[in-house]
Amino acid sequence: MLRREHACDRCGDPIRPGEEYAAIDGITPDGDLRALLCVSCAAGLSRFLDGE
Repeated sequence: MLRREHACDRCGDPIRPGEEYAAIDGITPDGDLRALLCVSCAAGLSRFLDGE
């Protein structure tokens, strides 16, 4: 749960405490990456990963 407002790492829209969001953990060539995405960007990523 978020304790303060964060910006979506993709589009920059604010994600406020109490709102739904996606937390993505992934590994890049440079090391670990953690990203917070708004619901809209998380849905777009999900469609992309599903090959749509």
